[in-house]
Amino acid sequence: MERHRSAHPAFSLRFENDRTRELLRTVAEHERVSQNRLAEQMIQRELEVMALGIEDSLSRTMQLLRNYRGQGRQQAWEAFAQGEGLTDPVSARRARPNEIQNDDPYGVARAFEADS
Repeated sequence: MERHRSAHPAFSLRFENDRTRELLRTVAEHERVSQNRLAEQMIQRELEVMALGIEDSLSRTMQLLRNYRGQGRQQAWEAFAQGEGLTDPVSARRARPNEIQNDDPYGVARAFEADS
């Protein structure tokens, strides 16, 4: 026995909101179309709108990239180089375990004190 297969692949759609399913049924009955056809038409319209938004956003990004000529790149590298030449505001020093005090036996507080 040969089985008839649809030319279009099936796609299961589960609604998390019961109200959405009820509205789909009501509108489909009113429009005298199947729920499947109505859902597909509505999804298609929404996807086309969203795709146009994505296309517009990508077009604007492409235009910005085309117009970009690297202005300020040299100044940015110079500022970076100047910043690297400055002294660090925090300097490390080695803890000296032989200078342990009774109130700070491991020298933790001393490690965070200003240069002494």
